[in-house]
Amino acid sequence: MTNTNPSLLRRHLVLAALVLVAACSAPGAERNLDELVLSDSTYLDPTTLEPYSGRVVRMFRDEPDKRQLEATLVDGTWHGELRVYHPNGRIRYMGSLANGEQCGEWTQNRAPEPAGSIYEELKLEIESMSIFPPCP
Repeated sequence: MTNTNPSLLRRHLVLAALVLVAACSAPGAERNLDELVLSDSTYLDPTTLEPYSGRVVRMFRDEPDKRQLEATLVDGTWHGELRVYHPNGRIRYMGSLANGEQCGEWTQNRAPEPAGSIYEELKLEIESMSIFPPCP
């Protein structure tokens, strides 16, 4: 059986945690949608004018620390989960896209505030749900 040095083990764990944090917060992990160029329904990198692939966000203009939109683009087209928020942080609508087309379940909350009772909230959620063809 090997004798493990606790100090060395602790250093390795701290190093692994730092690498993980750096990887998760690496520049380019998300891009502001407003920085991209929109051409014929395709989002392009403004430097290369190539279709952009990656996570995108949009912040509220009046509150630049609050997210208005989170999504993923693949080759400049919406693909994957899309979430759009009300200014108070409540989800306005969310669902999945495949090659720019809605697919699967979508939920829409038109009102920025929840209904007065859980019954009304569930009723509105069911009424606002849309089902599209399954995502590929």
